[in-house]
Amino acid sequence: MNLVLEKQQDMIDNRFTLAHLKRAISNNLPCFYIQFEEDLNSGHLPSTMKVIHILNQFFSNKWEPAFKGFTICSVVGKNRMKIVTNNKVDYFNLMNSIWPDKIENKAVKINKPKFIPDCFAFVVRNEPSSMPKEQVVNCIYQGIKSAVQFNEIKYYNNENRPTIDYRFAITDINEYYAALNQGRIAICNQLFPLTPFRAGYKMTYCSKCWKLGHTREICNEQPRCRICLTQFENNVQHNCLGTPKCAQCNEAHWSLDNKCLVVKQYRYDLKKAINDAIITGKISKYPSNENENENKRPFIGKRDDFPVLRHETQKIKSTAWNQNKSENIEILHELQKINGSMSSLRDEIGCMGKKLIEENCERVNQIKFIQQQQHNLIVMVNHVQVVIKSIIESLPELSNKVKKKIDKQITLMNDITKQLTSNEIRTSSMGTMSTQTDTLGATTSKDPGGGNGNEQLNMSTDTDANV
Repeated sequence: MNLVLEKQQDMIDNRFTLAHLKRAISNNLPCFYIQFEEDLNSGHLPSTMKVIHILNQFFSNKWEPAFKGFTICSVVGKNRMKIVTNNKVDYFNLMNSIWPDKIENKAVKINKPKFIPDCFAFVVRNEPSSMPKEQVVNCIYQGIKSAVQFNEIKYYNNENRPTIDYRFAITDINEYYAALNQGRIAICNQLFPLTPFRAGYKMTYCSKCWKLGHTREICNEQPRCRICLTQFENNVQHNCLGTPKCAQCNEAHWSLDNKCLVVKQYRYDLKKAINDAIITGKISKYPSNENENENKRPFIGKRDDFPVLRHETQKIKSTAWNQNKSENIEILHELQKINGSMSSLRDEIGCMGKKLIEENCERVNQIKFIQQQQHNLIVMVNHVQVVIKSIIESLPELSNKVKKKIDKQITLMNDITKQLTSNEIRTSSMGTMSTQTDTLGATTSKDPGGGNGNEQLNMSTDTDANV
């Protein structure tokens, strides 16, 4: 089984060359074409470097210093050149500007791209399927006046999706960058994600025979019709049959249609080959940088890229600063973990302090209630004693035996009063202690770390700054 998988992987690797993989992940802006109206020989045609210099000087005088310049110019066909810019702002300005009508006193005609590239497209996501498309389009147009080409994105098993995604393009550079920075858009009083459209991997195909895997520069077949695959004849106008035919499987569909099983398998193998090439480092898929230097790939230096040249007799000296570099980093990571644990411990102590304060408040309320009851009982006993004494004084005819019994009860009542008074003093002291505990707990909750303990450590893993 492993041998079969290895053979399949070798077939995929051999099928896609490095140029095919780079073409698949490229996302360049469309080219501008310069057509010289006169029939010139190659010797009378201006050089490509001269054309770039003239056009750069022309547009720099117009937009100085905003224009970043053209990146490449090459001859394509007879009396025809293509010129490219990789700056989005320059591309928008070039599309809406007037070009020179002569280059080195030779009349030229400029052919601008007639479509909006995918890099200026956005996707608004997760709209409810019950929301009408016209309503979504009107809301998008209210926020982005230059929005055009609204299309619903069709996914596999699209019928089971509760939401819909819409793709549209922006033709104004200011609104493009504003939408890119905003990242969302309001539709019917709701905010929905707004993300750049990511185009799929580009297939390598021939525009002569319409087969996959090569380009027309190396194709030996005669040019064919894109639809019916009928060969073109010299000096004979082609009349297309109108019935599509696939160059891959000879079925009744276009040669690059996604319905074709060969095209599906090609896309699957291409994606797998690109992912493997990125993992192994054969190609680098850099994310698009949306600033003015978006086409300048950032330099990422590694320690072994530029080694120090030494003679064999020289000894390699190790600096003292780099000896404990890894150890210092590990120590800093451990200290940061301890700092996080201390922070969580302080939070737990604060929660426990709040619970104790609540319990103490309930306890103080209970103590106050008991104190009030004790006070009321003492007052009642005193009144009863006064009443009994007044009754005894008003009845002199009582016998001594009865008076002794009454005096004994009054003595018992006095003992009860003393006991209640001592209990009242004890409960009052407990209430004072609870109040002090509440004050201490409130202070502790304000500073759960005790002094400077609530100050979190702010450590960096930069070894040179901490060593």
